[in-house]
Amino acid sequence: MTISQATGCATAESRLTPTRLAKIDGVGLEAGIGMLQAVVDEIYWLDRSPFLAASARPAFRAGCGPELHAFSPFSKTENNGFGTAGRAVCVAFAPEHGPTAIEWAASRALPLLAPDRAVSAFAADKLDALALFAAADIETPEFVRVPPFGRAAARQYWPDAWEAVVVQRRENNLIGRGTRFARNHDELQECLDAWAARELRVGRYVDGPSVTVTACVAGNATIVTAVSHQLVGIPGLTTVWGAHCGNQLIAPADLPDGAYEAIRTAAARVGDQLRLRGYRGVFGLDLVLDGNRPLAIEINPRFQTVVSLVQAAEQRADLLPCLGLHVLACLLPELPVQTVVAPVPMLGQLVVHAERDGRLGALPESGTYRLAGGALVSAENRCLADLPAGHALLWAQAQPGVEVAEGDELVLLQLAEAVAGLQAHPHLTAAGSHWVRAVSACVEAASC
Repeated sequence: MTISQATGCATAESRLTPTRLAKIDGVGLEAGIGMLQAVVDEIYWLDRSPFLAASARPAFRAGCGPELHAFSPFSKTENNGFGTAGRAVCVAFAPEHGPTAIEWAASRALPLLAPDRAVSAFAADKLDALALFAAADIETPEFVRVPPFGRAAARQYWPDAWEAVVVQRRENNLIGRGTRFARNHDELQECLDAWAARELRVGRYVDGPSVTVTACVAGNATIVTAVSHQLVGIPGLTTVWGAHCGNQLIAPADLPDGAYEAIRTAAARVGDQLRLRGYRGVFGLDLVLDGNRPLAIEINPRFQTVVSLVQAAEQRADLLPCLGLHVLACLLPELPVQTVVAPVPMLGQLVVHAERDGRLGALPESGTYRLAGGALVSAENRCLADLPAGHALLWAQAQPGVEVAEGDELVLLQLAEAVAGLQAHPHLTAAGSHWVRAVSACVEAASC
């Protein structure tokens, strides 16, 4: 499926306020497009839905820059009609998760622009990453390493001062099934028993907002872009405690004094350490705020769902979107990085997950919607950067007829407004709740 040309994507200044200003690093949009034209003719984005490429699409205007396509490597029907006209490259959402994207690109003799697999595995490892944080002089929540064999009882790994703990195995997955929460010794023991023979990280639970910062490692710099509030394990969206449930862009004024700049500094230091290990391209750093101190939790050496929002912010700041940055960082030895101060748009997104195992009968089609009487109604097609108030972009993350497991992502919903409060345990806004109910009603009717 090739992404259609987006229209009507002018900046919506009415949704911005003077207090929502933030520093964003990047490459100028005009210069970045010119650099892309010099090295590539076509970019093939590989993911189960084209939502992230769609948010970058306004920067790739017809006749300006490489052609941007989106394909689902999981769907045979969407791969029909594939062809290249010149220099082409592939970029995948999470190339380190399974062989699908690698095989899709290899079968068409196209290069897959992705970080070195060994350094990606090191960064993604929830225990190995601790050494990287230490080298970067980045604080983390206090933790205890639990050996895979010869373990003691759970209480031996729980310091008296900790009120609750977060347990992580080395390998997580894209929806957080490798992270668990324990409120007492018995619950911790259940985690230790369930993950027997695995080395684990047991960390102090920090009761603060979760944040994510997106960055890109180039040969000469770490480019730190937008910061978002990460929504995790929200009832009504998922039954999995550590599941990603959405994001919303945030500005320095939304956080305690000094926190925003400290988050940017942490991302830059982590990116610099990744560069020393040969990493190139986009990554995300997850942190939790302990007052105004950001504590590092994990590294996502790949694209994240929030990059779709980040790209809208970058384009409003007249910067090249992350997808283009990633391509340039992988192909060129250095980039002309600049830091701008720009308004942070009010953009948020929510992820609806499967509540139980079953087979999907149908899902709402991807597109622009509004609500009427609490039900979804198709609306004029719009891009994320110019989404009107009272509307949402809906992206199907699964295909009708497939078997889904509890916790699998079904629908991504994007809104031009805040979707939750900025708290450790956020509640959805009224608008967010209305949209989730409307989408969930359609999903429930299609599940069996």
